[in-house]
Amino acid sequence: MAGALVGATAGFFANKVAILVELDEKLKAMAGTKRKIEKFKELLTNTDSVIQNVESRPSINPDVKELLKKLKYLAYDLEDVVDYYDTKVLQKKQRSNTALRPVRDFFSPNNQVVFKSRIGSMIKAITESLESILLQKSILLNLPPGMSQPSPYRENHSRNRFVVKGREPEKQMIVNMLIDDDESSHDTVKVIAIVGMGGLGKTTLAQLVYNDQRVQDHFASPTMWTVVGAEFDPANIMKSVLELTTEATVNISEIDLVRQKLEKALSGKRFLLVLDDVWNEDQEKWDVLKATLICGAKGSKILVTTRSQNVSSIMGSSNTTTHQIQQLSKDDCLSLFQQFAFGDNEADDHQNLMEIGGKIVEKCGGVPLAAKSLGSMLRGTRDETYWSSVLKSEIWQLRDEEQKVLAVLKLSYDVLSPQSKKCFTFGSLFPKDYPMRKDELIKLWIANDFVRSEGNFDAETNGNHIFDDLVRRSFFLLDLFEDDPNVANITMHDLMHDLARSESAYAYWNSYQDSVEVIQKRAYHLQVVEGKLPDMTQVFGKKPLYLRTFMSLMPRYSSSLSINLLEVFSKLKYLRALDLTGCGIRKISASIENLIHLRYLNLYYNTIEVLPDSITYLSNLQYLNLGFNHELRELPKELGNMQNLRELDLVMDNRLIHIPCGLSRLTNLRSLPVFIASDKTGACSIRELEDLKLQGEMIIKFSDDFKNYSCSGRKILKNKVLNKLLIEFNGSGSYHKDMLDDLSPNTTLKKLHISNYTSPQFPTWMKELQLPNLVEVHLHCSCGHIPPPFRNLQSLKRLTFSMHGITHLGAEFHGSGGFPSLQELKLSRMDDLQEWSESHVDDQLFPSLRWLHIFRCPNLKSTPRLPTLRHLEILCCSQSILSCIDNSNLFLGMKCSTFKCFVH
Repeated sequence: MAGALVGATAGFFANKVAILVELDEKLKAMAGTKRKIEKFKELLTNTDSVIQNVESRPSINPDVKELLKKLKYLAYDLEDVVDYYDTKVLQKKQRSNTALRPVRDFFSPNNQVVFKSRIGSMIKAITESLESILLQKSILLNLPPGMSQPSPYRENHSRNRFVVKGREPEKQMIVNMLIDDDESSHDTVKVIAIVGMGGLGKTTLAQLVYNDQRVQDHFASPTMWTVVGAEFDPANIMKSVLELTTEATVNISEIDLVRQKLEKALSGKRFLLVLDDVWNEDQEKWDVLKATLICGAKGSKILVTTRSQNVSSIMGSSNTTTHQIQQLSKDDCLSLFQQFAFGDNEADDHQNLMEIGGKIVEKCGGVPLAAKSLGSMLRGTRDETYWSSVLKSEIWQLRDEEQKVLAVLKLSYDVLSPQSKKCFTFGSLFPKDYPMRKDELIKLWIANDFVRSEGNFDAETNGNHIFDDLVRRSFFLLDLFEDDPNVANITMHDLMHDLARSESAYAYWNSYQDSVEVIQKRAYHLQVVEGKLPDMTQVFGKKPLYLRTFMSLMPRYSSSLSINLLEVFSKLKYLRALDLTGCGIRKISASIENLIHLRYLNLYYNTIEVLPDSITYLSNLQYLNLGFNHELRELPKELGNMQNLRELDLVMDNRLIHIPCGLSRLTNLRSLPVFIASDKTGACSIRELEDLKLQGEMIIKFSDDFKNYSCSGRKILKNKVLNKLLIEFNGSGSYHKDMLDDLSPNTTLKKLHISNYTSPQFPTWMKELQLPNLVEVHLHCSCGHIPPPFRNLQSLKRLTFSMHGITHLGAEFHGSGGFPSLQELKLSRMDDLQEWSESHVDDQLFPSLRWLHIFRCPNLKSTPRLPTLRHLEILCCSQSILSCIDNSNLFLGMKCSTFKCFVH
């Protein structure tokens, strides 16, 4: 069998090298740019195949590494020349069909000369690189065999976000430590440290403990979780804890002021704080943080996860308890492996494989990350030969346990698809423990052409499939506290991040972990963090001219990034993704048109007023984020020319009063979070939304001058797969019912917000039960009555009423069936409300209600009995509400952990 594998590998390389040689000969004999570009696409496919196979070799000598680097350079250059050619062809086609052509002819004789000269130089460089590589083709032919690849196997299971085995005893022990208030101790705050090597599941165990209901009930005051990482900065940790405590952004730089506010917020409260992934062994830094945290009530706890015993020891002795996390038992590790390798029911059908799997698990040493990773990898095949090759792999000969785990992860990495490998290693661009957003990560993958549309699936769908697979294989970790998985924060296990950095090598550079000295001319992805690289001239002095991703990780309130945009736009001409979030940018230069390869442009949280018209020349641009540019007042008039645009993110809170007409020409547009309906000359009609296949979230805001109220019954949102819709009327006019009728959403809608609605009637789609998937409704209206369908929505969890003219809540509100799933109810600014009728079956009408907020209801005098409540807030109401609450037995049988009251 080993001989067959060697023969297969040799055959693969001989075949691929022969194809490369053949392509080289054809390119030399071929005339015509277009024909050569077509051959370049073939060459790119074959080059990628060789790269992927070489990378999976068990050991690579320096000569092979150098040749591999040349192959990667060749692949990048091929992508650049093909993209340059295709972009120019696309620009020519687009300009010939628009009014811009007479003004600016991209293919004038002069520009034709420039184009031919540049494309000729690029083609020459490609052929010379290929020739240089083929001179060393014997290196490829003499490579040792790699492990056989798994045969295809149908995936038939769902993503498992949180599979845990064998941690229940440890969980119970730590839970008991947290809820035990030792009266004999003189310390206000006690520290419990979970210690263990990477991959053992320290964070997973901490999450199990943190989410335990007994822990949440015991700490009625704040329970907080923050990831610390390698850099232990007391000021930053205090700021993070303050934000978690107050649930508000903290824009304070003075550490003493942060300390004062944090002490005030925690004073007298029994809190739980989790400090995840702590590396600090500096006693002084810990003492600075500890001095602030002792302000809490007795019984407060700090739960720490760390790899180092020294970390727990510097936190003190009398008030610190250390738990050394245990390796999983053989049975638990085998059960975890089986879950990922087979799912729930299939293992019994493959006893031979399970025998091999049992031996593999023994070598995993009780490390769950290794068991999960190998189980996920082997799920792709039922080939006994492949399973045996994993068992016999030389990685088990390593002595250092963490190095052995890293080698296991490398084994899992090697069997990923080329697309998945690129998507995973892109994570090395971010610092360790940095929370990445799933949706933004997928957009960056697409912008860099790691993921593309294929067959019937668009690029975003394929990106989601790859993401889900990487999560299932534990390459990424989902934030378990995030409600919406589509925008969830994700992180990478430290060892996975180490693996990504080792595989990405020279191509990725981040200022958090790399020095300026190691930036190479051939760096392709670069990220800077505030405070880590104050002067960007150091970067550009290294001339990384091939950059494809340039990203700043600035806080939203920062403007400290020293960057010359003219320099970026003129030098970094190969950029695919540019993220300038929070950089204090006021003006975008017209020279941005130089970035012809750009797919992703994030200008979030700046102070831009007007975008230059030249931005519409970026024919490849797919994602444009202008969110939270509060001064933004105008978009380019020819916005409709950007026909590759897939997302235009404006977000509210700007000075825009209209969107330019021509939006209907953006046939690829999938996300438009904000649309402003206006009658202004040159403004986009709301009817232009009709044929756009939008999805996700959307706000439709009617400008003050809007009067053209009818869409002639077109039902313009019916084909939109929206999960959240916010309709903001201008508060005047009698046309609201007709317009709301025309804005009837798809049945997929989950969240509906309507504000400033003044019509006394609701449209048909709100009177009848046509939105069965609604989980959240907010109504801010002046209609005098409540629409009937909401009481019948079985999935509704959150409901907010801010409605004028309603004096009574009773059967017309809850009906006979009530709200079986309602968890949170807010009554806000209901000046006319006097009575919320008591019923003998209120606990059946609201069986799941946990949160009740009553805000500015000055005339409310009666409330029903709601024994299931856990959180009650009464703000800015009359004094009489307290007696009416008491008389109505609202608190009868209620275990309320939060009660806030502020009355006149």
